Amino acid sequence: MEIRQPASSNAGLSTGTGKKADAAQGVAPEKTSSAQNAGESSTVTVTDSALKLLQIEKTLAEMPGFDAEKVAGIKQALSDGSYTINTDSIAEKLISFEQDLA
Repeated sequence: MEIRQPASSNAGLSTGTGKKADAAQGVAPEKTSSAQNAGESSTVTVTDSALKLLQIEKTLAEMPGFDAEKVAGIKQALSDGSYTINTDSIAEKLISFEQDLA
């Protein structure tokens, strides 16, 4: 199986697996070899959008799920009654969000 990237793609982007597409997709080696013996071949072209999604997925996987220190601080402020809600900031963000939708 041949995998080609479009000429305009980011050639430096790599999945980091170094494996063939058949192995990554769980195709049994015997099925791959029988297809090659029969003279069949497949070609996969990866689009720029797919490469960008791959990079985004990699970046998101490296990000922490949440800021534990910030959560602990808010939890403490809630428990001791010192947590304040900035209603002006919330209202501004809601208005901005609504304007972006229009």
